[in-house]
Amino acid sequence: MARTLRATDFTLEYVADLLQKQGVLTDDARRTAFARENVQRARLLRDQASRSGGRALRRAELSPVEILASFKFVDASREGEDVDEDKATQAIARAVGLPYRKIDPLKLDAQLITRTLSRPFARRHAVLPVEKKQGVLVVATANPFDRELFENLRGLTGADIEPVLSAPSDIHRAIAEVYGFRQQISDASVQLQAGPSADVTNLEQFVNLTGIDALEASSEPVVAAVEYLLHYAFEQRASDIHIEPRREESIIRMRIDGVLHPIHRIPKAVHGAMANRFKIMSRLDIAVKRPQDGRIRTARGDTEMELRVSTIPTTFGDKIVVRVLDPQVLVRDLSELGFLPDERDAFERWLLRPHGLVLVTGPTGSGKTTTLYSALQALASPEVNVVTIEDPIEMVLEDFNQIAANPKTGTGFADALRHVLRQDPDVVMVGEVRDGETAAQAVQAALTGHMVLTTLHTNDTIGAIARLRDLGVPGFLVAATLTGVVAQRLVRQVCPSCASDVPLTADEVHALGVPHPEDHAGKLVARRGQGCVKCRHTGFYGRSGIFEVLAVNPRLRHLIAEGATPEVLQRTARQDGLRSLREHAIRKVASGATSFEEAMRATADIEGSP
Repeated sequence: MARTLRATDFTLEYVADLLQKQGVLTDDARRTAFARENVQRARLLRDQASRSGGRALRRAELSPVEILASFKFVDASREGEDVDEDKATQAIARAVGLPYRKIDPLKLDAQLITRTLSRPFARRHAVLPVEKKQGVLVVATANPFDRELFENLRGLTGADIEPVLSAPSDIHRAIAEVYGFRQQISDASVQLQAGPSADVTNLEQFVNLTGIDALEASSEPVVAAVEYLLHYAFEQRASDIHIEPRREESIIRMRIDGVLHPIHRIPKAVHGAMANRFKIMSRLDIAVKRPQDGRIRTARGDTEMELRVSTIPTTFGDKIVVRVLDPQVLVRDLSELGFLPDERDAFERWLLRPHGLVLVTGPTGSGKTTTLYSALQALASPEVNVVTIEDPIEMVLEDFNQIAANPKTGTGFADALRHVLRQDPDVVMVGEVRDGETAAQAVQAALTGHMVLTTLHTNDTIGAIARLRDLGVPGFLVAATLTGVVAQRLVRQVCPSCASDVPLTADEVHALGVPHPEDHAGKLVARRGQGCVKCRHTGFYGRSGIFEVLAVNPRLRHLIAEGATPEVLQRTARQDGLRSLREHAIRKVASGATSFEEAMRATADIEGSP
C-alpha cells in the first residue's frame, strides 16, 4: 500500500475508512467526519492562530489525523475511550507496515535535531529526527506516503532514512520546544556576550506565561527560555526543576514521579541570566550571593499554580530549584490518597473529633503535606476556623488562615502557636514539631479544646510517641491528647497501560512474609509495568501513599501514660490490629497498584524489614 500511494492520498477519507475497517470508528462517525471536515479544519486553524497571538503559523497543513482526533469520536473497540491522535496513528502504522513511535520529549536528542534540520523545514514538513544508528537516520513523520520528503532528507543528510509514524501534535510540540528552547538559549548566549540584557525588573508577582506557540516572537531570549522550561515541566508532570551549574555548562533536570531525569544542557554564559530571571519572577534580590527563597504565582489553563523557588550559591554559581505546587496534586480528596478503606474510615473519625492531636510522620518527600492539606480541605467550611503555621507555606489556599513561621519576626512555630490560640481557632495545623517548646504548645492546644494536626520526622507511628517524649512532653499529656498517628511513604504506581502479571519467586514470596514460600513460588503473581509510551518505558505512572495508621485506644493510652517502652507499645498495637507500612505495601502489591520491587524499596528503611 505504501508503495502505490502518494503524499496527497493521505486524506481524512483515507484515515476514516481505515479506522472504520479496523473497527475503531463507527460508520456514523465516519460519515460525520466527511460532512464536517471543512468546518472542523477552519475551527482548528482559528484556534492555532489564537494561541500564537494572531500570527499565521509557518507549519505543515493540518494532518487528517489532527482533524479526525478533534471530533473526539468514541472508540468503537474500547468502551469509554476516545479516538485520539495516538490511536489513529497506531492504526495507520499497522496498515502500512511502519513502526509507531510515541515521542518522549525526555529522550529526544536536541543536538541531533537542531544540527540535522532547520526549524522551518521541520515545521513545514512535520518531520523530526529522533535517532541515528549505524548511519541510518530515524525520522518521525505524520504522513507515511511522503516519499518525496524521504528522498529530500536522504539528500540533505547523506544518510539512509527510516521513517516511523508519530502523532502530528507530538511532532509539532517537540519542534516548538526543542528548536524554541535551543534557539532562545543560543540567542541569549549571543546577547549576553554582546552586552547587558534589557531591564526586566518591573514585574508583578503573578506571572502570565506566554503560550508555547507565541514564544517564538519574544524579544527577550532568556524570558522565553524560562517560559519554555516551565511549560515543559507542567506538561511532563514534573514536581521539581533543578538548574545546576557546572564548570563548563549547566544541567537542567526534572523530578517526575519521584525520579530525576536529565533534560537539557545549557552554556555556562546563560546560567546566570536564567538564574536572575527566576529570582526576578520570585521577587528575590539578584545582587546578593546567599541562599534565598521566593514564590511565583502563575496559571496553567484554568488552574492557578504556585512555584516555590530556592536558590543557593555553589562553587560554579547559583543552584536553582523550582518546586511545582499543583493544587490538583497537593489538595485531594481523602479517598484519593491511597488509604485502605478501614484506614480512611479511622482517619476521618479522628478529624470529626472536636479536639485532639493527630500526627503525620515520615521522611521528607513522603507526602505528609498532601495528607495534611487534604485533611484540612475536608474540614474547612464557613463554620470552622482553620489556621496553619508553616515554614514555608507550601501553597496559598483561601480556605485557610495561613501564617508563615519566622523566628526573626517573633512568629516561630511556638510563638505563632501561642498567638494563634488567641484567634479562636477550631483547627490548627503546625507544619512541623521541631523542638520541645513547639511540642509543648501543640499538646497544650489539643488539651484546651482544639484539633491540632502536625508532622514529625520519624520512621513509624510508635516512633512518633517516643519522639514526643524525647522533646520533653510528659507521658500523661501525650496519653491525654494523642488521637492517632499516621506514618506514610510514597510508592510509584504500576502503569495501567502496560501492566502484566508476573509470578513471584520463592525469595520474593519469602520477603512478603508468606509462610512456606517454596510452596507458593510461581503461583502468587504481582503486577509489573513492561514499559510503554505513556510511562516513558519506566513501567510506572503516578504515585500513591502507603500508610501505617495507629489509633490510640484506651489500652495504649494507659501504657503511654505509664511510660511503657516502644517495644511494649509496638507489641500491644500489633495485638490490637496495627498494620505496618510493609504490610500495607504488600496489600498494594496484591491489588496490582504497585510492583513488588517498589514496595520493597519504599519500606526498606523500616526497622526489621528484610
